[in-house]
Amino acid sequence: MFNGLVDDVTFDESHHPVPALPRRRSMLFGAAPVGWRWAVAMRSALAFGIPALIVLAISGPEHAMVVALGSFAVFYGEGRAYRMRWRAVLLAGAGLLTAAVIGAEVGAGALDPWQAGTASAGFADVVVLAVVAVITTFVMVANRAGPPGVLFFALACAVAMRMAMVGVSVATIAGYAVIGVASAVIVSMTPMLRDPHAPEKQAVAAAARAVETYAEHRERARPAAAARHSAGTAIHAAWSVLHDAGLPAREPDSTIVRTLLAAHHRFVGLAETKSTTGDGSEVILDSSIPMTWPTIGFRLRRSLTIRSHAVMSALRTLVAALVAGGVSVVIDLGRPDWAVIAAVLVLNLGPDRIVGTVRALHRVGGTVIGLALFAALYALAPSGLVLVLLLIALMFLVDMLVARNYGVAVIFITPLALLISGSLGGPIAVPIRERFIETLLGAAVAVATMWVIVPRAHRHDLSWNESRVRRVTTDLIEVLRTQPPTTPEAMRLRRDLQFELVGNDLSGVAAIRDEPDWGRRQWAQHAQTGRTAYDLLAECWATPPAELLDDPDRWVRQIEALAHAERAADRR
Repeated sequence: MFNGLVDDVTFDESHHPVPALPRRRSMLFGAAPVGWRWAVAMRSALAFGIPALIVLAISGPEHAMVVALGSFAVFYGEGRAYRMRWRAVLLAGAGLLTAAVIGAEVGAGALDPWQAGTASAGFADVVVLAVVAVITTFVMVANRAGPPGVLFFALACAVAMRMAMVGVSVATIAGYAVIGVASAVIVSMTPMLRDPHAPEKQAVAAAARAVETYAEHRERARPAAAARHSAGTAIHAAWSVLHDAGLPAREPDSTIVRTLLAAHHRFVGLAETKSTTGDGSEVILDSSIPMTWPTIGFRLRRSLTIRSHAVMSALRTLVAALVAGGVSVVIDLGRPDWAVIAAVLVLNLGPDRIVGTVRALHRVGGTVIGLALFAALYALAPSGLVLVLLLIALMFLVDMLVARNYGVAVIFITPLALLISGSLGGPIAVPIRERFIETLLGAAVAVATMWVIVPRAHRHDLSWNESRVRRVTTDLIEVLRTQPPTTPEAMRLRRDLQFELVGNDLSGVAAIRDEPDWGRRQWAQHAQTGRTAYDLLAECWATPPAELLDDPDRWVRQIEALAHAERAADRR
């Protein structure tokens, strides 16, 4: 058992206690403290609404629905600096378009036209949806992309597949989806006319608030591990936004950059740009600007191991999608795509088992209420302009609520998906019954997958993240033996270490939720690993420019002690 001591450094557990387990009632019914996303919701509604209304006037309501498949790209640009936002939205749009075209090709029977309507065709549909979900899951989790994650890629593929099955041509789906992507790019960039630096200001303000909260915890001797993680994550995200905007290179002395640099100094325990050593002599602190996040290639490559969260999330998504969709085909439920989508949405972005189970309950409960709402809307028989306006309102409500409580958002996601996929007309009992049964099946399979497929994945993930922190820390120490902390190589490793620390913190919290008793036994060692790395980063900031790190062997001894403690724990 790790005893809280590493060489001559004592671990103060009072500041890094085991996180409290979340109350399940609050997870089910509480609202996340994210505020009301009025502007974001309005952009998502307009990205679909404006082109949909135009297409409605020219081509009819069935084509207006297709626009939504491309307009979903608007969700993937929020929070990004405008200089990079259009690229992020365009890249997401390209992915959505690809998923939609693949789905349309399969739905039209272009891959296996002689098997249309057979069980073989149904299995082919399931496999295609599963592949799309697995690829996007790995990419999203490896890049820590955050919400909305895989949701709209899988949905675009499934909806396009269904549209093609009822006679909409692949070319039509692709063409109108492109219009939706173009609208998403334009709407995403429009706020730049009001304030071209709004995303940077918001990110820096969020980082400053998080650092202030962390400082208050330290000053009042309150547990600070969660606050430290929030502050580190917020600072990391803010530097990414500023680099995306090009401010550190173009305007390194701008107010925005200096404000974030001051917050970063405060985060590592340096409230001023100058301090003194123990003997009273003055030390000039490192004022270099941290680098942005590691490249996408780096993030993907580091995750190409069975122990990584990205690979494990993709594996579980693959199994759940194939099983849920396969069962639906075998017992002829009618809509295997809905079973796959339900499973994928529960597993979206690789939640831990507790969060995933709550999400499944949200999915089923929200779907039941959403089907009642769909029945009420169905009775109104909306069409033409009324149908498009209704979809605009639903998209607004979904984006307004999804970050606060997923279960409430599902109430509006359900009729939105049903209406976009053309479920009006015919007996209402059919789509309601199919939607409920397929959702229940997909959610149940997803939960079972989290508890059965590599049930101790959280252990592997925690160990892997800690090993990543130790490895990058060791690499940084070796560079600092011969180079000052501000050289390009040292700065790159400092950047990578901060990225690894964020993942390490996330894996620790997930392990506590998944297996509380085991997680508590590992917590002291886990927290010490993070503290050692954070202390080394702070030492880099405190080392005067052009000088070498003082006593690097001290840090090596600490890392070796941590590795030895983990090996001893593994043997037990």
